[in-house]
Amino acid sequence: MTDEQQDKVFADLLTRALDEPELLASLKEPDAPSAEDLRDAALAERTLIMSQVRTAEEEYRRAAAEHQAQERRRRRRKGRTVVSASTGALVILAAGVAYGWSVELGDAQAERRAAALGDVVQNSVSSVAAIVVLGAIAGVVTYWLIHLLSPGVRAKQSGARDGQMAGSMLAGAMTMALFVFTALGTGLEQVAWHFVHQRLPGPGEGLGWEWPVAGGAAVGLVLAFLSFLLSFGDTSAKGSDLDERIHLGRLADDWETSLYASLLGFLRARISEQMSEQAARRYATALSLGPVPGLRRVRGLDWHVPTPAEHRLLLISSGMDGGSIALAGPRGVGKTELLKAFCTGGEDAKLAVELTAPVSYDRREFMLHLFAKLCERVVTADLKCSAEAAKHLQHIRFLRTTSGEVTAGGGWGSWTLSVKRGTSHARQPLSYPEIVQLLTDFLAVVGKELAAARPGRRLVVAVDELDRIMPVSSARDFLNELKVVFDVPHCLFVLSVSDEALKEAELATTGRRDAFDSAIDEVVRVEPLGYRTAVKLLDTRVIGLPEPFAALFYCLSGGMPRELLRTARAAVALVTPSGSRPLAEITAALVERELARTANSAGNGAAAPEELLRFFRADLVAEQGGLRELGDRIAEHAAMLPDGARLGMTLANRAYYLDTVSAIFSATLSKELITRASQPGHPGSFPALARAQHEIGTADALARSTLQKIRAAWHLDALPP
Repeated sequence: MTDEQQDKVFADLLTRALDEPELLASLKEPDAPSAEDLRDAALAERTLIMSQVRTAEEEYRRAAAEHQAQERRRRRRKGRTVVSASTGALVILAAGVAYGWSVELGDAQAERRAAALGDVVQNSVSSVAAIVVLGAIAGVVTYWLIHLLSPGVRAKQSGARDGQMAGSMLAGAMTMALFVFTALGTGLEQVAWHFVHQRLPGPGEGLGWEWPVAGGAAVGLVLAFLSFLLSFGDTSAKGSDLDERIHLGRLADDWETSLYASLLGFLRARISEQMSEQAARRYATALSLGPVPGLRRVRGLDWHVPTPAEHRLLLISSGMDGGSIALAGPRGVGKTELLKAFCTGGEDAKLAVELTAPVSYDRREFMLHLFAKLCERVVTADLKCSAEAAKHLQHIRFLRTTSGEVTAGGGWGSWTLSVKRGTSHARQPLSYPEIVQLLTDFLAVVGKELAAARPGRRLVVAVDELDRIMPVSSARDFLNELKVVFDVPHCLFVLSVSDEALKEAELATTGRRDAFDSAIDEVVRVEPLGYRTAVKLLDTRVIGLPEPFAALFYCLSGGMPRELLRTARAAVALVTPSGSRPLAEITAALVERELARTANSAGNGAAAPEELLRFFRADLVAEQGGLRELGDRIAEHAAMLPDGARLGMTLANRAYYLDTVSAIFSATLSKELITRASQPGHPGSFPALARAQHEIGTADALARSTLQKIRAAWHLDALPP
């Protein structure tokens, strides 16, 4: 896809996006920007918007390059086929004409008349037909002889059937070559002599070059046939052009879909940013929304919102020539999105290879997968080492067997003597050490070329979801095996792994060096979103979301991006396009959703946890007098159960937390209170409430202390110590 085509697609998608009902409705709001202002802003940020979908664009470019290569191979095969067929036909025609002409010259001399052109044509046609028919007969006879003599053919084995067809066709070609040699030699001898001396040659007379020419023509016929046969056996150009075009069209559609989603995210954020200046809309405590298509997309960058973790990653990676960096954080915190943003960000500062860790880890298969991905990426980028990458890719994907054979034979009468000598070479699968060595060497080649092309440019290999590897103990083996390629210059490895996986796999034991510490050079902590970052993320999905609701979603999600969007999706589902829902009702519905999720969470099969979890049923909460009282009751009940104190504190904190959320996000939440709670330094801030949610279950004593301070700042009843 050319730059001009990209510009046209971008302009068309921008026009289409501005006509979306969601945007048209928002542009009618007071203080909303105009459509022209949005268009100018999008065009000014075109490069940034396009960078959001670079992965899809590169996938399309790779497929397009492969399609073009296949097209070239198909054209070469077609040209070879046409040349071979034309050469064979011309040789047979020349032999037929020469022989037919010589026959007519002999008849004319015997009958003492001039040669007739019509008779020459008739004789030539008969000669050509005889050569073709005799060749066909030889081929058919050979076909059935092979069928009778070969058990593999009778068993309908694919390779044997192919050999049968090739052998019969070769026999036909050899037969035609023999008759071409005879007819062309005889015809040329007589026609050429008659042309020079105006008579047919006598015994022992001839020009001397006729039979060598006939022999060369016969050899040319056999070679043309072999070339024709090989063109059909060329597997490099196999594949349906229609299927390839359909696949290419799908990739182009995927790229356009991703670009369109990115454009919508950018436009929503711009509209929300300008509309937030309108105080009445910004601090409204009633939720009224039209269709919200931005929340339908569960995953995907759409419009990327920068985070402090991304800034730290860029800062740390800029000071490293190679090595390894780990993105560590809890599940759902946004490590995958950060990894994708890092790989696609920056114009040409890096060449990125992205892959996902396997569920079932096999060291050889993963190294081959990494090697293949690297080669594909190099070919797509059209680096100088693309030819080497293509060879490696062919070696990885195919076990190739080559063979050579020389055959000689002779006979007289019923006696035949033949000599046959053949050699066969099979390329064996690479051993694991060979794979690692080849991969390391090629990583160095690619890194060196990138660094030479532009200072600071390098190769980035991103391995996502290290915690997918099962069993978790295999993650240690994975790191130990992978770290052998971590020290390649100009090659940076970036891995993402959850805190839960680090703990389960014992990869981060405090106080001693382990597999994780010895393999990873730097660790970037990916923390839950800050309040303002979470609001920006919601603005890319929902236009004009009032801040009280954004704060509610943020606090209930604990700042986890995935949970933030889930909570927003659940809340928006409660609102009808024709009506609005007050903050208190939305809060009550979301709190009830959290109660149901807690009550239905796994209790590990133990009687005590199951009994405590049942307290979170909505009807039992009402019987206890509310969430505050529920927390007290759970703490009392857990104290009477063996080993129930820890779980009791977690569940009690959960009840106290939901009670705090219900009390804060009510009809009394004013602009002044929102402004004050938006400040991170305030003891009752929204970030503090989100942090408390995240601490529950992992640091319950700290969570209880945080909740006490928050409740004191909001003048709520104190909690038990």
